[in-house]
This record gives sequence, C-alpha cells and structure tokens, in this order.
Amino acid sequence: MRPGTLTYISKRSFLPSGSPQWGLTTSGPSWGGALGETVRGASHLHALAAMGAACFAHPEELYGHGLDLLVRHLEVDRAMVASVNGRGLEPLWFAGPGGDGRNAEPSDPNLTFCPQVLQAPAATLVIGDAGADPAWAGHPAWRTLGIRSYIGAPLRHSGRPMGVLSVQGRAPRAWGEAEVALVDALAALFGKAMEVEALKAELTQAKEVLDLTAAVMEDHALESPRTGLPTRRYLDVWCKSSLTLARRRREVIALATWIQPPRPGREQTLMDLAGSLRGVDLLVDMGRDRFLLVLPRTLRAGAETVLERFRKTLGPSAVGATLWNPLLSPDREAATLQPAIRRALAAERGSLEQGAQGGEAGVAWTRIEPSRENLLGEACEW
Repeated sequence: MRPGTLTYISKRSFLPSGSPQWGLTTSGPSWGGALGETVRGASHLHALAAMGAACFAHPEELYGHGLDLLVRHLEVDRAMVASVNGRGLEPLWFAGPGGDGRNAEPSDPNLTFCPQVLQAPAATLVIGDAGADPAWAGHPAWRTLGIRSYIGAPLRHSGRPMGVLSVQGRAPRAWGEAEVALVDALAALFGKAMEVEALKAELTQAKEVLDLTAAVMEDHALESPRTGLPTRRYLDVWCKSSLTLARRRREVIALATWIQPPRPGREQTLMDLAGSLRGVDLLVDMGRDRFLLVLPRTLRAGAETVLERFRKTLGPSAVGATLWNPLLSPDREAATLQPAIRRALAAERGSLEQGAQGGEAGVAWTRIEPSRENLLGEACEW
C-alpha cells in the first residue's frame, strides 16, 4: 500500500465518509515488491514463533515483549495497548525505540485514531499518511500529535471490543500485508491474555468480598480501636486490589514507617494527619506504637514533602522509607507490601544507628538497585 492509502482490513472495510465497503482495499503495488513482502513476512513469523515459544510468568512481560517486538520489526515510534473504560480509552502498556518507555510516553489514546478502530471493531484500521489524506487532515492524531502512519487492531473480550492495539509513526509508511498481519496476530494474542486477566480479576474480586465478609464475621478489626486508623488486616485487604492495579499501570508506591511513643493527644494528632492525606493514601496502625504511611503513585520527592509535614507535627523520630516498585523483584511477585516494609524497617534501623552515633535520626531511604536481570525491559529512574 502506498503512503496515503486508507484501509480497514478484515471482514469489511470502512472509510471515514461513512460508506461501507467489503473486502480488502488497496491501491498500487505493495511496498518493496513481492520479494520484500516475503522476506518481511518470514522475519515477522520467526519473531512470532520465538515469542510463542517463550514462557512469561507475568502478563506484563507478555505485553512488554510483544510491544517491543512491534517497535523493532515495524520500526515505528510507538506501540500501545489502550483499554476501554467509562471515560473512553486509557493507555495500559506502551513501548518506544530501544525498549525505553520514556521515549514513548503514551499520548491520550482518545486523541489518536484508536476511537475510529472501535467504531468499526470488526476490522483493522491502516493509515499510510494521515497528513496527505483529506479524510484525516483535520484529525487531532495528525494535527496535535503528529501521527502520520498508523495500524490499529481491536482487542476483543467475548466478542466485544475492550481495547485497541496500535502502532504509530511520525513518518508516512507504505504498510504491507505482512506488517498488518503481525499486528493482527498480536492483537488476537493480547485479547486472549486480557480475557484471562479479566476473569482472574473477577475471581479475585469475589474472593476479596468473601475475605472481607469472613473478617467481619470473625471479628477481625479493620480499624484500630485505640487510634481509629486502619489496621494490618485492612492493609492486607487493600493490597489485594490496589497492587494489581498498580502493577498494571506501572505505578510506584512510597512507604515510610516509624515508632510513635504514646503521649497526650497522640491519637487525635494522628487522625488529623490521616485526614490531611489524599483519598488514596493510608496511615496504618501496625500495632505496638508502629505506624506505616502508604502513598500510592508517589515518588521520593513527593513522599519527603509529606514526611516533613508529619515530622513537624509529631516531632523528630527515626523513619525508614522506600519505594515499592512493580517492575522489580521481589515487589513484582509479592501479593502484599511485605518485602517493601522489610526494606523500610531496615532503613529505620540504619537511621537509629546513625542517631546512636551522634548523628541525626531522620528519614533514611533504601531501594532495590535496578539490574538488567531484574527489569522487565524498562529503564527505571526510581
């Protein structure tokens, strides 16, 4: 297909003018000729076969590997998976050249051509050059984001579209059938994987309801009667739902722990501080005068600002802090925050030792050192 060719490929074709056509719409000879198409097709099949032979312990690895494969073999600027939610489309996974996610910061999929894919979910949308095609000349994907070439395939769950797999480029492209087939194949694979994950999420949610009911029936307090703050039991229930979403979105969670000795008004002060936090944050009473601060979607700089405010109110104390990282082991495998809590406790001990040696017992941070073996193909700045 020459740059500028606009095609929906599958059981039917659909042009932006609204007139449906059936079959495969092409214009002109295939890019690179029959020999080039054959060579590219063989390369793509080999890459798919290697991916099929691999074993992925986590769905994030499957999606990351598949998106990187698309970026490498199709030589595009971005590959992205977007899912349908109540507000439209939300980016879930993305990749850019070199496997560096920072080079592929996800654009708002609602501004790309992805909504047009969902308008004709029985087909794959192929655009060679949006800038040269009058049908797309005013589209924000081209005008605002600079996307000129695009392939978008629907992701289906029980026959219903639940998202879009797309590849996007800033330069015009003459897409061949081999490139479109590669995107379609990965869309089918991702759709099945997401279907399995959706079923697992439903089962997990049902189990969480049962666990919560059991906790109430067994009189396991979710709120400390002494401080009125959430307890360890509440934290466990929170982790079951929140960590799954954080892993999917690749969001870090800041944690800090410390001992707060009893004093007059301590409980009310803690409740006031808890009330000043965001709705997603937690201040947990871990028992025996130990408290844990949990700050989702917060990096070190943001956590230090909150801790500074806490320390001004509660007084100086040794604090251990760390970041839960969904890309690094052991955090990415653990069902709870326990590995991160252990790191924070170790950092707190280091702060206490520094205070015992005459230094200031302040906030001590620790982290998992990123390594090539530990990362899921992502550059990590945490």
